[in-house]
Amino acid sequence: MKRTLLALTTAVFGTTIPLTLQADFKPEVKFAEVNGVKLAYYIRGEGEPLLMINGFVSSMSLWDPLMLETLAQQHQLILFDNRGVGLSTDTKENNTTIRQMADDAAGLIKALGLKKTNILAYSMGARIGQQLLIRHPDLVNKAVLCAADPGGKYDDPAAPDVEAKLNNPDAPKMERLALTVPDTAAGQAALKAALARIKAAVASGIIPDDFDVSKQTTERQDRARTTLWKADNSNFENLKNIKVPVLITDGRYDAIDPPKNSLIIANQIPFSWLAFFDGGHSFLYTSPKHFADTANAFLQ
Repeated sequence: MKRTLLALTTAVFGTTIPLTLQADFKPEVKFAEVNGVKLAYYIRGEGEPLLMINGFVSSMSLWDPLMLETLAQQHQLILFDNRGVGLSTDTKENNTTIRQMADDAAGLIKALGLKKTNILAYSMGARIGQQLLIRHPDLVNKAVLCAADPGGKYDDPAAPDVEAKLNNPDAPKMERLALTVPDTAAGQAALKAALARIKAAVASGIIPDDFDVSKQTTERQDRARTTLWKADNSNFENLKNIKVPVLITDGRYDAIDPPKNSLIIANQIPFSWLAFFDGGHSFLYTSPKHFADTANAFLQ
């Protein structure tokens, strides 16, 4: 098949480089009934399955398209919306917890007829990923956790003003996104470049136009990732029981889930790997190719 390329130019920490995205892929969104909700998902690429678990108020369309293209060269990517996010439905009752969303992810794996999968989990998704490893260990081969947090009394919290801005459902989206990169001209430029790639990929149909998150879902996820997560020490305590290979990654200047959390988790999971990248919380967006190459090497 002839490849159609979408040409882009992006600035990554002050360096302007040309990028191309494969424009001949078109996502086919499907639905799986899991735990009383319908989870929207699509599949891209060939190879070993890799379940992509996204973070706080983030849909399956909010992955960097350059990162996805690099990962899809070696993996069958399974991208989905958590309950209440984007095209996925939710229950009338508030059942949104990190554990419940981990059970949802497990249900999706089973609904797709998979015995095992690798997982790549980011931010709040990395909390979901930890619970998936703990609650459903037989479903995962290897895991990449990005900007993770161990929970309970063991976490190194973000500064109060950062948490206040992040968890305010009325805060402008760009104000919250700005928290994910270093507060420098280079950091802001890298964020704008990543958003430009996503916008261009949506316009060309490479990723779905699926970004809506209601205020109700924002509030439910906020409760799950803060109030409930911080009140439970069991996640950290159970990390020592994880048997599968795990790579923990973070940005050196992560203000949302400070990098000390990744070190705490790495010290608790037996024989885990730890890698730090330049950038902040969204390091995998500001260094998409470097991160994806690292993940591909680990998951081989």
